[in-house]
Amino acid sequence: MIRERLNALKTLMRQQNIDVYYLNTSDYHLSEYVPEYFKTVAWFSGFTGSLATLLVTLNDTYIFVDGRYYLQADQQCLPYGIKVVKLGTEGALEPLAFLKENYPGAIVGLDGKRTSIAFAKELLNQGNQIRSIDIYSSLIQNRTPLSHSKIFEMDNSYAGLSRIRKVKLITHCLRDMVHIVDNLESIAYLLNLRGNDIAYTPVFLSYMVLQDGDVYLFCDLDRFNADLLDKLYADGIIIRPYDSYYDFLKTIEKRKIVLDERKVNYESYLALSQGNNLFYDRRSIIEDMKAIKNPIEQDNIRRAHIYDGIAVLRFMMWLDSIDKRTVNECDCSRKINSLRMEVGAKDLSFASIVAYNENAAIVHYFPEEDKCARLDNRGILLFDTGGQYLEGTTDITRTVALGEVDEEVRSYFTLVLKSMLALSELKFLSGLCGKQIDIVARQELWAYSVDYRHGTGHGVGNYLAVHEGPPNIRYGSTETKNEEVELKPGMVFSDEPGVYFANRFGIRCENLLLCKKVEENEYGRFLGFETLTMVPFDLKLIDRDLLDEKSIRALNSYHQKVYDTLSPFITEEERAYLKEKTQAI
Repeated sequence: MIRERLNALKTLMRQQNIDVYYLNTSDYHLSEYVPEYFKTVAWFSGFTGSLATLLVTLNDTYIFVDGRYYLQADQQCLPYGIKVVKLGTEGALEPLAFLKENYPGAIVGLDGKRTSIAFAKELLNQGNQIRSIDIYSSLIQNRTPLSHSKIFEMDNSYAGLSRIRKVKLITHCLRDMVHIVDNLESIAYLLNLRGNDIAYTPVFLSYMVLQDGDVYLFCDLDRFNADLLDKLYADGIIIRPYDSYYDFLKTIEKRKIVLDERKVNYESYLALSQGNNLFYDRRSIIEDMKAIKNPIEQDNIRRAHIYDGIAVLRFMMWLDSIDKRTVNECDCSRKINSLRMEVGAKDLSFASIVAYNENAAIVHYFPEEDKCARLDNRGILLFDTGGQYLEGTTDITRTVALGEVDEEVRSYFTLVLKSMLALSELKFLSGLCGKQIDIVARQELWAYSVDYRHGTGHGVGNYLAVHEGPPNIRYGSTETKNEEVELKPGMVFSDEPGVYFANRFGIRCENLLLCKKVEENEYGRFLGFETLTMVPFDLKLIDRDLLDEKSIRALNSYHQKVYDTLSPFITEEERAYLKEKTQAI
C-alpha cells in the first residue's frame, strides 16, 4: 500500500513538473507533535516517529531521521524500498545538503504552510527552485478532520501572570514592530489559554499578530464559550477567523516585521512580502518569557511532580507484585497511564514508552497491541512516561529489573545513573549554555567508549509542550540552531543520559531539573539544579563498586528527599515500600 501511495504522488509530481517533493512531520505551526490530520509522512512512508523528513524523487524515496529513530526507520521504511538516511553517521547529509549535492537546481515541491521560512530560504540560496503547492492531500483517504473542541482558560493561580500583564510586557518590547507568531505554545502561554487540538500538548490551532499594541488572534469564534469570549474582548484581544490569517497578512504594508524564520511558515512570509515590509529574524521574546518559570509556576510544578511521583511509585509496586509473564508492554503502558489519571493528570505529556529488554534499544519505541513484547521474570523494563497536570508537565524515565539481570546490564545502568547524577549535582557559573555542560553527563560513558545519539536534556513547558525550546542540553547542532541558549534560573530541563545496544538492551534514567541560583560572590553568580522528579531508582541494578563517594552521597540524598516528599501523601503500605526502595547504600 505504501508503494502505491508513493507511486501516486510521483504521478502528480510529473504532472506538476516537480523533481523532488519535500514532506515533513510538522503542521501549519511547525509543531513537533501534530494533529492526526498532518501525519502525512506516516501515510506515505509507514514511519510513525515524531520527527523525520521525506524526500520523494521521481525514481527514489529517502527518509532522514536522527539517532532516536535509526532502528525504527529501518523496521518501518526499508520494507517499502525507502532509503533511510541516518543523520549523524558518516557520510549522511542533511536534507538541504543532500538536495544541493544530488539535485542541484532541481524544482522542489513543498507545502509552504508546513515549511519554515529558514528552510525555504536556504533552499533558494543554494540554487533550487521552489513550487509551493500541496499535491499530497488529494491522495489521503479518510483523513482525520481538524479539531474544533472548546478552548479553555488557564487560571492565574496556575499561570502566575495575567494575560494583560504578559501582553503589556511583550508589546512594550516590540515598540513599533509587528510581531508574527505561528507557534502554538507561545500563543497559549501569552493568552493563558489551552486546548485539545493536539494529543499530549494542550494547545489549539491559531495564529497571532501583535501590532501597534493590539493582539489579533486568528481562531474561529465557535471554539470559545460566551464567558471566555467576554473576558478576551475585555482584555483587548481581537479575534478573527482562523482561515483569514493569510489575507490579513497581505494588508500589512511598509512595516518592520519581527518573526522567527524557523518558527513561522513560508506561506506567511510570501503573504507579508507583498507589502514591501522590512523583516527582522529574531527568536520570539514570548519564548524566552515562557522558558523562565515564574515563582507561582515553579511551586505548581513541584506539586505536579508529587502527584506524578505517587502514580509512578504505585506502578512500580504493581510491577513488583505480579508474575511478569502474565503481562505485556501494552498492559504496563495502560496501567501507568491509568494511575496518572487517578492522581489528577488531564492527559499524558507524550505517548508512553514501555520497552522490554531489546526493545529498549529503540530510543523512541512505542508498544503496539499486535506487536508488543510479553514480559518475563528476568531482564529489564524501561519506561519513559509523563503527564499533563494543571500544575505542570512531567517527564520521567526509569529502568527497572524484572528479575535476574547479568553483570553487564548492572554495570551500564550504574554508569548511566552516575552520568545523570553528575549533571544534576553540577554547580556552574552563570552565562553558560547547555552545549557547554553536556559533557558533564557524557564523560562517564565516553570513558567506556559509548555514547547516546540524543540530547542530554530538553526544556519542559508548564502544562504545555514536554519538549520546549529554546533551552536545551546537547552538544550537537540541530536545524533550529539553538544550542547557544544561556541557562537561566527558572528554566526546567530534562536530564536523561542512556546507552543503547541494538537487539540487546537499552537503559535510560531521567529526572527533570529546575535551574536555580546557588550563590553570588566576587567571581559572579553560580547556578545549579533542583531535582523536581520524585521517584526512586532501582537499587537492584546498581553496582556500588562503580560509584564514587560523591555519586553515592548524591543518590542517598536524592532518595531521602523522595521519601520525605512523598511519604505524607501515601498509604502506610506504600510508605513501607518506598522506605525499602530509598534506603541508603
